[in-house]
Amino acid sequence: MTISAPRDQSRFEQESAALAGFAAGGRGPRRLVVTLNGREVARREESAPASSLAFHAPVTLREGQNTLVVTATDGEGATQQEARTLYYEKVVPLSIAVRYPDDKVRVEDETTVVAALVTGSKGIALVRVDLNGSEVSRFTGAGPSQKSMAVTAPAKLREGVNVVVVSATDSNGLVRQDIRTITYTPPSAPPAAPASRPAPARWAVIIGVGDYESRDVAKLRYAARDAEAVYQVLTGPGGFKTEHVLLLTDRTERRPTLRNIRWALGTLLARSARKEDTVVIFFAGHGAPEVDPRGVERDGLAKYLAPIDVDPDDLFSSALAMDDIQTIFSRIEAERVVVFIDACYSGAAGGRTFSSSKTRSAGVDDLFLERLTRSKGRAIVTASRPSEVSIELSALGHGIFTYYLVEGLKGAADANRDGIVSLQELYEYVEQEVTARARSVGGNQHPMMKGELEGPLPLVRIRPR
Repeated sequence: MTISAPRDQSRFEQESAALAGFAAGGRGPRRLVVTLNGREVARREESAPASSLAFHAPVTLREGQNTLVVTATDGEGATQQEARTLYYEKVVPLSIAVRYPDDKVRVEDETTVVAALVTGSKGIALVRVDLNGSEVSRFTGAGPSQKSMAVTAPAKLREGVNVVVVSATDSNGLVRQDIRTITYTPPSAPPAAPASRPAPARWAVIIGVGDYESRDVAKLRYAARDAEAVYQVLTGPGGFKTEHVLLLTDRTERRPTLRNIRWALGTLLARSARKEDTVVIFFAGHGAPEVDPRGVERDGLAKYLAPIDVDPDDLFSSALAMDDIQTIFSRIEAERVVVFIDACYSGAAGGRTFSSSKTRSAGVDDLFLERLTRSKGRAIVTASRPSEVSIELSALGHGIFTYYLVEGLKGAADANRDGIVSLQELYEYVEQEVTARARSVGGNQHPMMKGELEGPLPLVRIRPR
């Protein structure tokens, strides 16, 4: 059997593709069946075997990876298959979405920030921020491989009208601009004292699971140490009040069982954090996939975080489903919630993941993360892409992701040296350092961030370097 079009690993910028080829030989082909992503899309049957059968059919691709299989059956029931992997990458024009500030806004503060999201399927080469004709920030992209870039830039305004220009250039040299005007009027008198109200608070739940009860789940050497390191940096230099931070690990009195984790996230935080507060959630441990019987997941797999009492063959009743995170988000009143996850979901050996004996390891996509962070003010930062492995290193005594997460919170991520580590600064630092360190030990690990927050989110205040 020969498939003349399309070629294997072909990439399309439109959703339609043409399939063409022929089958011959054996006892003579009698039936041809074409399936796309497991669903039959074309069939040809002959009443008697033919010397050859030609086939051609249009197919409609879904965004991302597609699997095309052609099966030929001869007169005696023998089969032959040919498969193609095809990719549909929807063309997204270069665009700039300035998240902050609004156009034509009037302010009484001399300093502000410019926050924007640049997207384009041709890749981001350069983003520049100009204030009143002078460049204030420049960001270099990775070219064709970088489809989006979130940027934040500080700006010091002059009295009167100020013009902010955000310029983006893609890998083909195409340039787009977005312009904002800001009018700065210094206050004529000290502002009236606001009504007495409690200052915004910061809350955190830190979870580390390594010493799993089930013999069928590999133990993790550094998950508990990862959680303890995050706890120390938040309650130490990070300035979180110790009574506002709950630590659940193998070594704490309250162990990270499923019941305790659900109580900490869905009850404690829901009852404690107010609207103006900030919530940080950290989990280090195993992630696990399971076949999704609902058909909701594009990759066919439901994803879970594994508590210490997980049953690997019954994840539904013994693990925390990632879809439950959306319910937990809705229970927390705080307008800013950030989740850091040092786990992975591929089920592949060698990392912070496993799969049950009933689940085949397969390609995992990030659709579930996009679904979880659709609500305003929610962001999730993961240690790796869904199909990658989250690595532990004995040389660091931690998972690679958590090691650089802690270093960033201590001040290494303070790119603009203003004494504040923001979420965007922390993610950019961790993404760069983890990717490089994993590559140096032969790994492939790229942290991801999903979700958007209004303006920059300061996480910790440190001493300026």
